[in-house]
Amino acid sequence: MTALNVQVYRINNDLAELLFNPGELDLRVGETLTMRERESGRSVIAQVIAFRSATYPSLLSEQLDSLVGVHAGNGQATGALPGALEQQLALAEQLGGHDDEMGNIKVALAKIRKTVPARSNGSARWEEWDGWIPARDVDIFRTGDEEVFANATTNKGHHLYLGRSLAGHSFHIEGQDLEKVNVITGVKGSGKSHLAKVVLLQLVEAGAPCIVFDINREYIHLPRVELDPQTGKTLKRGIVHLEAGGNFRLSVRQFGLAPLMTLLQRFGLPEVSALYFENRIARLWSEAHDIERRNGERSVPYVGIEQLIQMAEANEFGGGSSSTVVNHAIRSRLEAVRNTNIFARNPQEAASMGDAYRKIREGGALVIDVSSLSNLAREGFVQAIIELIKDLCLWEIEHDTHRFPFVFFEEAHLYVSKKSIDYIVTRARHLGITSFFVTNMIHGVDEAVLRQADNLFVLRIPFEDDVRHVSRGAATDYETMMAFVRRLRQHHALVVGNITAQYPLIFEVDALRGVNTAGETRYFFRE
Repeated sequence: MTALNVQVYRINNDLAELLFNPGELDLRVGETLTMRERESGRSVIAQVIAFRSATYPSLLSEQLDSLVGVHAGNGQATGALPGALEQQLALAEQLGGHDDEMGNIKVALAKIRKTVPARSNGSARWEEWDGWIPARDVDIFRTGDEEVFANATTNKGHHLYLGRSLAGHSFHIEGQDLEKVNVITGVKGSGKSHLAKVVLLQLVEAGAPCIVFDINREYIHLPRVELDPQTGKTLKRGIVHLEAGGNFRLSVRQFGLAPLMTLLQRFGLPEVSALYFENRIARLWSEAHDIERRNGERSVPYVGIEQLIQMAEANEFGGGSSSTVVNHAIRSRLEAVRNTNIFARNPQEAASMGDAYRKIREGGALVIDVSSLSNLAREGFVQAIIELIKDLCLWEIEHDTHRFPFVFFEEAHLYVSKKSIDYIVTRARHLGITSFFVTNMIHGVDEAVLRQADNLFVLRIPFEDDVRHVSRGAATDYETMMAFVRRLRQHHALVVGNITAQYPLIFEVDALRGVNTAGETRYFFRE
């Protein structure tokens, strides 16, 4: 390993200022360097976060000489320079001239992150930095990707490929370290959805079951799953496109009482009417459950939205002396709910979440397209699906099979209540759910979610307020976040969290060549 021609200018706390000539050395923001003290052999690991130009008196002399030449070319005498400028020029001349190459010297600002004890063998296990800094008599090396990956990532046999490092090497992460709570964010057009698709397809390829709430039809063109028509076994892993209100409608019972009550109340059902409705439906379903237990499911009459409307017309939800008012309020809200088209009209039309899940349980993704639903219908529908996902997880726990889903929420704040998000985040570790919150509305990500995120993927964020918000949950300092994410190149992302042992890494996201990853953007002015 050859030492770089880099000199330590100074070290202030955890920030090292390094002098280098960009004409002979190309450093990049995000690159990792090893600074090894020659006498002790002890090292620190530092990461380049920014650059600035070097300044020194002789540089001022050359710059002022150039200004003098400009003035002379305009027919102005040297004495015409302002008095303060003349004094600076005289001072610079006293200090002497400088070599032309020195004008190109730059300063790399590098954040000290880890320390490596003196060693005689070739291993380099990083330790938490304890505040020790080396003397200026150091050798500085590029830290190879092999060493960085050995210390920042793990390999338990579930490697997922995300792209390439800054040095061009394949960047893999351990699948288990990706589990539980993840945030993918960046400004519009930065590539956050593309990164989410890279992660999704890698999970599918690894045999993981995934569920995607697709609000913008971003995922529907990904490769489809292929099943054996006779055995139902998976021939080719891929996605299953489920369109809410289209080929994917739920029965009222499968939808669930709690989500149904939320939906009706969002449509304006008064509190008293809601109480009568909830009590009657709870009794109705309890009776249906008892009949099913004795006689089987087929013996229970189907109760859908139309049947509930008929019950309201017959004043079956009670209400005493106000029964007409109560039942009228219930009927009008049920009619509004019917118009959302998210409920099956008959048993044959009712989809089964369990049946759909079994198609991708050994590797695949249910892409639930909610783009056609109204805001109110979308919120109620997604809440119902979350309850069904919880039931799936409980079944996996009960049967000790642990085929837990990875759930992707595109712009979750638009259709998932804060209460539901808090439930997902806090209960994820107990239920087995792994969630991905994908958004360009950075302030829409609640601070509580950021603080509990196991991994944070950040693409370009040019605005300081957004960087400050997302930094509140990052496992790294604000200075690093500000330096990295405002300057990320196109198709590059910063990742920090469990998958990198809290060490911030920048990588180029896989291009997914040969895969249609484009969303459906419709234009008036077309080519």
